Parts: sequence; structure tokens; C-alpha cells
Amino acid sequence: MSLINRIRSRIAKLRRDEEGSIAVETLLMVPLMSWAMLSTLTYFDAYRAEAISHKAGLTIADMVSRETSTITPDYINGARGLLRFLTIDDNWPDLRITAFEWQQDRNRYRRIWSQERGPRTGLRTTDLAYMTDRLPILSDGEVAILVETWSAYSPPYSVGLGDFEMETFTVISPRFATQVCWDATPEDPEGLRC
Repeated sequence: MSLINRIRSRIAKLRRDEEGSIAVETLLMVPLMSWAMLSTLTYFDAYRAEAISHKAGLTIADMVSRETSTITPDYINGARGLLRFLTIDDNWPDLRITAFEWQQDRNRYRRIWSQERGPRTGLRTTDLAYMTDRLPILSDGEVAILVETWSAYSPPYSVGLGDFEMETFTVISPRFATQVCWDATPEDPEGLRC
């Protein structure tokens, strides 16, 4: 047998030989499967955290809407503490509660009071003008409560998803009273805003 025939024979044998192909396939597929598994876990966790954040915002809004007495600074601090407890992923979520009304004669929403906990500022009447597409249609003089929350989220694995902030925006009507009043100091009746 000539040298060229032997080389051809060896090449043909190598082409038919399948030993070691599993090791090569494993080497190619393990990183891809690992990435797919970690990204699935990351996106599932992000959706879980978003659902928790949304439900926590709804809980705070429902709590405020049921108040028949005045809202005080201690009440707002307690609401933020509850929000912190409910949103497990963020140690210090931000909270802003705003009472507002619709003024038909001026064709605008008017802020009655706005309180925040965290670095954000309270809303003004001019700020509500920029939110008209997000606020409900109200009758003249009708009061509503806007509860906004912000919580930071950091994914467990950085596979296609970075840190971001989740925001909830909930508008609700007072349930058992016509409006919810703010009292900065319960001992001072002049500080009452309704």
C-alpha cells in the first residue's frame, strides 16, 4: 500500500470515527445551557420583584383610602416602614402620597397636600398638570389620592439585565370619607389641610 493510500485510509477512518464527539458537544452546549438557565432565573426573579412592588403599592394606597382620621407624619413614616417590609429587595423604598381634586372652573387638578419619604419632592399643582394623561377623569370637586412608590432592584445574576428601579402609580378614591386630610402636628388645628 502506498503512502498516499494509507493517508487516504486514515482520513476516511477519522471521518467515520465518532469517539469524543460527546465531549465536544458538551463543551459547546454547557455554556449556552448555563446562560439560558441563569437568564431564566434572573427574568423570573425580576417579574416576581415587580409583582411584589406593585402589590405593595396597592396595599399602601388601599390603607390610605380607608382612613377616616387625619394623616400625620408618623402615619407616613409607618406606611414607608410597611412598604419596606413588603418590598423585600429594597431596604429603603421611596414613597409619595398626594391628595388632589379636580377644579372644573379652572380645568385643572389641584394639589391639596403631598408628602414624601425619600429623596423625591412632594408634588405641586403644576406637577399634576404634566400627569393629566395618567390621572382619572373626576367630577368637579372630587378628591382622589395618588400613591407612588419606587424601589430599587438588583438582579441575582447579571445576564442581560442590570439594576433598575420599579415604580408604581396608584390613584384611588377615599372610601369612607369624602377626603383624607393631612395634619402636620395633631396638636395644632391650623396645620390641617383638607
